[in-house]
Amino acid sequence: MGRLSRSTDNHYRFASSSLSNERLLSFRDHSVRVLAFSSFLLFILHALFPQAAFGAGGSLHADGPELVLNLEGERILRGAKLVGLRFVLAGPDGVTHVRIDGVEEDGSARGGPLLLYSMSVHSPDGEEKEPFCLSDPQGRRAGFVIPDGSGGFHFTCTSGAEGKCVRMGYRPWENRDGISSHDLHKACVHMLRADYGGDNHPTTRDGTSVDIFDRFGIQHSEKADGMQFEAAWGADGAVCVARPRIVQNVTLDDIAARFPRLAGRLGPEKCSLEAMREEPRAILFNHSHP
Repeated sequence: MGRLSRSTDNHYRFASSSLSNERLLSFRDHSVRVLAFSSFLLFILHALFPQAAFGAGGSLHADGPELVLNLEGERILRGAKLVGLRFVLAGPDGVTHVRIDGVEEDGSARGGPLLLYSMSVHSPDGEEKEPFCLSDPQGRRAGFVIPDGSGGFHFTCTSGAEGKCVRMGYRPWENRDGISSHDLHKACVHMLRADYGGDNHPTTRDGTSVDIFDRFGIQHSEKADGMQFEAAWGADGAVCVARPRIVQNVTLDDIAARFPRLAGRLGPEKCSLEAMREEPRAILFNHSHP
């Protein structure tokens, strides 16, 4: 099933003096923060947890879609044992103090359970300021880890396009026979954002419903009444566009002018679901309301 809303994301780069990371925010002020890490030494505030001090350093990394903290003395913490962990992010916007407040399992994610982490942003003196993630359609303010295959990772919120695509079964860290999960995830993110050129210029609108499906049977079409074929998608953006999702934001003429590679693949005569099922570059498709 592929009907989703709030399919928007924006990007804010974030670097730290004490760890290597990147933070992404949705392209609207009301959207999701994404935090990306490499393997690093954490700078811990005072102590890792209120009840005990384990020292001033540790290595935080991803074991699949799960955070793992390796402490000195070969002590390993993961899952609920990370609740209370505080660390500092520093970058061009200043220093951000973050704490893990809760961990729960998301058993509804397609492809297997995901551990969700609730995090909050704090002032330097420990006063809680705001949740790290905004609410998703289920009312959760949480996110999870997307590993990069080398121990590094980024953290994405369930309210953003990246997180929604993972929960639909497009897990970029997994390999399937004959399927590039990484490409499917990229195609899904472009589709949710209506980022036709694949250049991180979304044209969707908050609250817009879309019907998402792919050629591999991970998601199946559940087209609502009145929906029409919109586009076929690949890892680099749209393969063709029958019609733009939000014509007030972008027109077919705009797409042709901005993305010459799509100029001959625009409009319903040149972009149909039947034709795109024969196009190997088209790995994901969607319907939307005109």
